[in-house]
Amino acid sequence: MDAMPDQHSTRDDEQGSDLSVVFSASPVPETADDASTDAPVPTGWPWFLPQDGLRHEDLAHAVDEDPVGAAEALARVPLVRRAARLLEHVGQGRPLTPEGELDPAELRTLAAELGLDLGGEEPAAMREVGEIVGPWNALAAGNWLSVSGAEVVPGEGMVPAAVQAEDPAAFVRFARALVVLLVLESLRQGGEEGGLFGGPDTFTALLHTVAPEGLLLPATIRVALDRGLVPEDPAGDPDMDEINRYWQVERDLCTLAAYGLLHRETSPDGQDIRFRGTAEVLIEAYGALEMFEELG
Repeated sequence: MDAMPDQHSTRDDEQGSDLSVVFSASPVPETADDASTDAPVPTGWPWFLPQDGLRHEDLAHAVDEDPVGAAEALARVPLVRRAARLLEHVGQGRPLTPEGELDPAELRTLAAELGLDLGGEEPAAMREVGEIVGPWNALAAGNWLSVSGAEVVPGEGMVPAAVQAEDPAAFVRFARALVVLLVLESLRQGGEEGGLFGGPDTFTALLHTVAPEGLLLPATIRVALDRGLVPEDPAGDPDMDEINRYWQVERDLCTLAAYGLLHRETSPDGQDIRFRGTAEVLIEAYGALEMFEELG
């Protein structure tokens, strides 16, 4: 199901593990010595990302292996919280529109139950609310929800939809499965259809979201152009490939934020966006990427 990236700032003051101890400097890519312009020169490294960052292999050392601690960390992930609440809302079954979605009236009720800020807008369709589409897609992919005719009903689920307080270890399995399946389905869907482009730059950017300060990006390519950040092509014009490179990553991060896997904050002046992630989510996202690549 398609989802539009969220258009409002989201914020959660609860942060994951302190990862400052596992950050290390990466080599600075070499640039041409004879560059005759002050404009950035393409280096292969994403021009919109910092040079220092967390390495993929560091992720395993940044999470709590104790089931109770891991359950507490995963319970703070908005996707997981919303998925559990969505299951409760569906109960023994709910009617669907001919498009296979909850109707607008029920959508408003669910949004209120989830504490979503819709910015005063009245969404006409569920696909417009990424904060609901994310958990819905994850639950459907894992067969915790099943569409039967004109209604959605509970499914068997690939693992039990455990409650954190009752069985932390089972809850961890449930939460991890939600994250893996949502990222995997989004990669399968592809960026052009509302999912993820999922290129190497996106996953490199995700590693930067768990830095203590998160990942700060220009809010739009216009801001980046005005700041002189975009590399030039041989003719001296902004390199369209580099612009598209930024756009795909920014689109992927906004989609993941809308789905509840990242936190997104817009600066007061609207010029920058800060994304914050957790190691728990990144480990499962990389697992989904590996599965996607194996499936071809």
